[in-house]
Amino acid sequence: LQFWKVAIRPGRPFVFGRAGDKFLFGLPGNPVSAFVTYLLLVHPALRRWQGARDLSLPVQPGILGEAIANPGDRRHFLRVRVDGEGRVFSTGQQASHALASLAAADALLDLPPQTTLAAGSTVRVLRCA
Repeated sequence: LQFWKVAIRPGRPFVFGRAGDKFLFGLPGNPVSAFVTYLLLVHPALRRWQGARDLSLPVQPGILGEAIANPGDRRHFLRVRVDGEGRVFSTGQQASHALASLAAADALLDLPPQTTLAAGSTVRVLRCA
């Protein structure tokens, strides 16, 4: 076991380890948590092992169309959508079991702990669709 639990939301119960010469990734049980940890942690590792050099998700600038807050103590990767004018909006309920907000999302907004951003703030979103 290399590590268990990561300080992100959704996705805290992620696990990584080795069994002999094999690497093991353990995704969380909630579907949104599994999707986010796969995008942020597993996919870059798989791409690196395949020889890729750029491992990051595509980044796009945007303007918040509404105020967004993270009162928690972990980084929160909020599901958001970007409209045709580059405005960024939450896709709704951000709970890790809420598939509707994931289905409506085309990007993730990385919001640090204890952060509030006002509508009109410039942000960078990670494209996931």
